[in-house]
Amino acid sequence: MTALTRLFAAVSLFGLEMQVATWLSLATIRTLTVLNVAIAAASVIWTYSKRRTSPEAVAPGPPPSVIYILSVGVLVLVVLTLNLARPVLAADPYHLDRMTQIERLGTLAYDLAAEPKVNSFSWAYELVLADIHQIPYVGGVLLRLHGLFGIAIYLLALSAARTWLLVNRGWLLVALLVVPVVFHQFVLIKNDLFGAVPAVAVLAWLIGRSADAKPREIAWAAWLCGFAVAVKVTSAPLALVLAGALLVQRADRAAVIRAGVAGGLAGLLCGGFFFTLIENARVYGSPMTAFKESGGMGNRNESLGQAAVSVVRFGISLFDLGRYTREAWPGRGGWGSTFGLPLIWAFAVLVRYRRRPEVRRTWWIAVIYMVVFAAIYTDADIAHRLVLGPGLLLILVAVSVSDGEDRLARMSRAALCAVIALSALQIARSATLYLWS
Repeated sequence: MTALTRLFAAVSLFGLEMQVATWLSLATIRTLTVLNVAIAAASVIWTYSKRRTSPEAVAPGPPPSVIYILSVGVLVLVVLTLNLARPVLAADPYHLDRMTQIERLGTLAYDLAAEPKVNSFSWAYELVLADIHQIPYVGGVLLRLHGLFGIAIYLLALSAARTWLLVNRGWLLVALLVVPVVFHQFVLIKNDLFGAVPAVAVLAWLIGRSADAKPREIAWAAWLCGFAVAVKVTSAPLALVLAGALLVQRADRAAVIRAGVAGGLAGLLCGGFFFTLIENARVYGSPMTAFKESGGMGNRNESLGQAAVSVVRFGISLFDLGRYTREAWPGRGGWGSTFGLPLIWAFAVLVRYRRRPEVRRTWWIAVIYMVVFAAIYTDADIAHRLVLGPGLLLILVAVSVSDGEDRLARMSRAALCAVIALSALQIARSATLYLWS
């Protein structure tokens, strides 16, 4: 959890610096390097001195499983091979276009010669790419190995989730390494996983910790939520379930509201949400005009009938392994894959354990999140990558409840072995197709 918080705190600080630098013309992404190196050095020194003087001992967590470590190693090897063998490509070209624009201009300023989509969408992920790419001598190599960076932040999300969802048998977490829709995030450049990592942490915190959390923790969760929404506006249901769950389960609602609003606004600010709206209004005349002109708002349901069909279609897609809905409703764009067998296994496990309080809470949170998403988004059934947060939460909680000694838990673990094997074969097939494409 600490490592995840520090990572997004660093990205947030950098984002704030770039917004100020853009509006006041005080610096560029290159001239900020000296300042940020100094801040990083001071942070390391302060952290080290705090550890030496703090009398508090940190309880060790469950030791890492050998099977899990080996599985991570295999995944790293596969992704490394794909990153080195394939050209650097983005699932949507605007990511690399925006990265190049930031490097060329040195700020977050808009280029009126570029497509509105390049200018007016969220830039937090592309800013990180530009920062990595400009590292002397090795920037190009590091950009090529973007999949390894994706694995690293994904493992941080799983580690943070394990803080609140106890899993003593570490090998069970291998289920999270063979989710097809996650694997594709490591191959092509896309910001879905980058925005989902804080969402996974927040949702796991909602299940395992939020009832006893202090206002400072609530502000932390709201900050990550705001940042996730700023990165991907399709993550907006996260704010709904976070606010709703806290207000339902907590009696100190006034304190919850104060902490949540403060943290959420900070996250939106750090992720550039307000900057983007202001610049869109200034350059294009409306905060939303650029989205409409670039086609970004053309994939929203416009009637209750469309929303109902979209929800049904999305529900089917959670079980059809990407087959039926694409054939029954053709002619739509989409990239990625489905959650596959790990999510189907999780559904079966959570139905059997539905009487447990944390499972009921998980069902409510995931279902509300997914239904709201599907009701809004036309192509929800072919865009599971946009709901990584609730999907991974369901798998995480299913893994957690399968860690027991009862007969049902043992049966669940046995079934999971088959699911992991079949999903690994599916990912191996996808990797082969990527190499030959």
